[in-house]
Amino acid sequence: MNIKDEKFNPFPGLRPFSPEESDFFFGRDNESEDIVGKLLNNRFLAVIGASGEGKSSLINCGILSKMNALTSNSKVGWKVFSVRPGNDPAGNLAAELVNNISDGVKKEQLHSEILDILRTGPDGILKATEKLSFKPGDRILIIIDQFEELFRYGSKENIKDPEKEINMFVDLIVTAAAGGRQNLFMVLAIRTDMLSECAKYKRLAGLINDSNFFLSKINRENFRKVIEGPVLKAGFSIDNDLVDRIINDTWDRIDYLPVVQHALMRTWSLWKELDEPERKISFAEYESAGTIKDSISIHADSLYEDLSISGKKICERLFKTITGKGPDNKGIRYPMKFKRILEAIGCNGEELTEVIGKFRDPSVSFLAHSGNIEITDDSIIDLSHESLMHLWARLKKWIEEEAESVQMYLRLSEASELYQQGKATLLKQPDLQLAIDWREKNKPSLEWARKYNPAFERAIVYLRTSEKEFLESEERKARQQRWRLKRIKIISSILGGLVIFTTLAMAGVFISKLSTERKLRATEKQKDEVAEQKKMADQFATLAIKKSIESDSLIMDANLREQSERILREEAQKTAISFKRQTDVANSEKILAEIKAKEATEQKIETGRLRMISVAKSMSLRSLQMSDQTDLQALLAYQAYLLNKRNKGLRNDADVYHGLYNIAKNRGSSHYKTFRAHEGRINDLAAVPGKNDFISSGTDGRILRWTPGDNEQTYKVLYSGSEIFGVLAVSPGADWLACGGQNAGIRMIPINGNSSPGYDLKGHSEEIKSLIFSYDGKYLYSAALDGKVLKWDLAARTSVDVSTGQMKITSIDISSDNKYIAGIGNEGKALIWNLGERSENFRIGSEDKAIKSIRFKPDEEKIAVGYNDGMVEIWDINKREIIAEFRAHTGEISDIRFNHAQPQIATSGNDGTLKLWEESDLTAIPVSFADNGGMVIAFEFSSDGSVIISGSSSEKDNMIIRPTYADTFAADGCLYVTRNFTPDEWLAYVGRDIEYEKTCPDPEQRIRIREIR
Repeated sequence: MNIKDEKFNPFPGLRPFSPEESDFFFGRDNESEDIVGKLLNNRFLAVIGASGEGKSSLINCGILSKMNALTSNSKVGWKVFSVRPGNDPAGNLAAELVNNISDGVKKEQLHSEILDILRTGPDGILKATEKLSFKPGDRILIIIDQFEELFRYGSKENIKDPEKEINMFVDLIVTAAAGGRQNLFMVLAIRTDMLSECAKYKRLAGLINDSNFFLSKINRENFRKVIEGPVLKAGFSIDNDLVDRIINDTWDRIDYLPVVQHALMRTWSLWKELDEPERKISFAEYESAGTIKDSISIHADSLYEDLSISGKKICERLFKTITGKGPDNKGIRYPMKFKRILEAIGCNGEELTEVIGKFRDPSVSFLAHSGNIEITDDSIIDLSHESLMHLWARLKKWIEEEAESVQMYLRLSEASELYQQGKATLLKQPDLQLAIDWREKNKPSLEWARKYNPAFERAIVYLRTSEKEFLESEERKARQQRWRLKRIKIISSILGGLVIFTTLAMAGVFISKLSTERKLRATEKQKDEVAEQKKMADQFATLAIKKSIESDSLIMDANLREQSERILREEAQKTAISFKRQTDVANSEKILAEIKAKEATEQKIETGRLRMISVAKSMSLRSLQMSDQTDLQALLAYQAYLLNKRNKGLRNDADVYHGLYNIAKNRGSSHYKTFRAHEGRINDLAAVPGKNDFISSGTDGRILRWTPGDNEQTYKVLYSGSEIFGVLAVSPGADWLACGGQNAGIRMIPINGNSSPGYDLKGHSEEIKSLIFSYDGKYLYSAALDGKVLKWDLAARTSVDVSTGQMKITSIDISSDNKYIAGIGNEGKALIWNLGERSENFRIGSEDKAIKSIRFKPDEEKIAVGYNDGMVEIWDINKREIIAEFRAHTGEISDIRFNHAQPQIATSGNDGTLKLWEESDLTAIPVSFADNGGMVIAFEFSSDGSVIISGSSSEKDNMIIRPTYADTFAADGCLYVTRNFTPDEWLAYVGRDIEYEKTCPDPEQRIRIREIR
């Protein structure tokens, strides 16, 4: 190492010392002597020590320096090969053997030969070293450092068949060590806590027991040399009190050596910035570095804060991916391939490489590998040491958050499994909201979930189904509430009628009472008259008395009769009211009971339906992962479609569609077509009305008319020349093709037997960007970079400017009633105006984003607007308000199309995807195509709406035809199904309580049916 180099630092930090740094390695001289002596006697030695005890540094600087000294002091030559197993133990060993002695031989060829030898049998190392040209008498030393990587990296994410690879490599080592070759020596460096893994292999455990060296904790005297030795060797000095302080700060720590090395590395860097070489390294620099306690945290935070906003997010996801909590609640490392991390995070490869580069730089060394090793897809990314997990405060917090996230995912996975088995219901509040919040915050991916529970799709489908059911349930409750209010109003009306009836009855009683009182008064008057008559005529006394008695008797009878009638009437009224009230209550209770019973039945049916849809979606997603089991893959995809359709799932459910799409694409279905349409990229596509033909233009200067067939595509050249046409439009009568060129002209080409000669239209001064025919075919509207909108009378071949003058319009569309034109201005705003009354117009736009696409919905006064942030808005033109909005893409919307024949919207974006949305539910996950071979430049629905054609920027297969609905693929479902589910497969993928059924008739039955036909 060059001490004068500005980047020179005698302390490596968390990484081990390299062989080039052996002059600055102190404190292990005695151990180095003992190890070399024992190795020479036994030819095999296992160096065992705790994590952070310095095994790798001891091998690189202690053992290797001793071996070099032996070589220089004797006639015996030593060939030393030092290798780490990583995720390709045999491959890494072969590469190391080749790199050291491959003079005059093609390295790649020799590497392949050596690797084949290593993989042929347990004596591979013996045969490989025999093949290599060594001088007679040369001794071979193979050092396998960090042997624990064989087990730590031995997962299916990093190695295809880990158990086979581990067994093979262990056999190579054991056979080589026990082979009796006197010139072959081997050293294994093993972490103490990994000895239990070695014990699983009897012969390896025997070797380790017979010859090992346990690396114990360094004593205080040698620890002082570790601290001050490199400084003195570099020609400088360090405060003795500071050395004592560092020893005291770290002596009781398990990970004392790497932590001290990092703190000293940072202390040295701060001291060197002062540029005072005569000054001792002091407490000031040590404390500025953060001391042993905080130096790692401060250093890591400074790197994190230097990242961009997106870089910080990537950094967080990176460290959360390669770390976690073990069963003992302690931090553990999850070494992972670069490509797996990339898939788990879902970011750009260059951005991830940049973040990793900052943390694995030799001056940092928080991540494994030195800075000069290029990162590839198969590179293993790992922490350089466990101490980072408990000394970097931010990482500790991330690990806690990740542990909580993992627990949420595992609970969700368990619930989804129980739900699929019919043992649990969908999620309810508040658990549902917690799960939704977790999904939105963490944005989990399949690659992230794979290391915890591979059934990621099932869990996410379960969550989506629960969320959708909750929203629908809330809507049902709202409807029920409205119905209850309506029922209350009805009952109130009935009770009001009863009150009126009762009031009328009471009024009748009152009137009857008045009548009785009048009769009583009349009787009193009659009594007075009788008394008067008695005075006037005594002779009639007896008769008067008699009449009086009779009169009194009549009065009493009348009173009694009236009173009895009144009581009877009142009792009858009370009985009638009571009976009516009881009848109403009974009827209400009966209605409510019937409603609740119906709701319970419907809820049970709905829960079962949603569960079956969830099972279907999960099966379809599972089929995507079974490329090596084609028969089961087809079964899962087609059965998923049948279950979804039978249970009235979304007609074009994205998960179900992609299951069938994957089968059709890989089996050569005639419904999926991809071909090279033009030599260069495609510029535009246009469907021919009334036919399934379509027309394309490309950068090769040709315009082609395509007639898709079942197995091949035929085309007719409509134009071929030097002029490039970027915009196409076909008239409603399918007799004219309008082509917009870069030279500001419009070329009119007759098609479909139209015998009229073609002609050009000139009116713009810059490149044509948009062409649209009126729906009656009489007019053509054009927009160009000059900002004008021209209306062409095709009969007269003349034009008028129909612009409003409010903005420069470069892209247009027209409503199906030919009433409105929508245009996008050069500033990212849109204007909609009435062609008959231009003053009738309104603007659409936002200050913080720009409109990139606009499209009218045929036969409806609605318009779709696409923005540069990926949002799409649906506007009601009459009300001039947004009626729906959704995020369609992660980047700019490049185009929008409505399916004329189906309730479907298609969008494309600069994220490279093409998506199909169901108008009935814009919140549902769309069918998304990312396999376009490049950016989607143009796309169009066929005239019958059954397929969508897309053209991309690729110069290879740049045109793809796909069905718009999964039904098209499903029509051929049984052509790809070669068998039915076995009972065990049905239980595993469908469910125990779901009745078994055959997905397709047995093959022999299908053959007979075809023969009968």
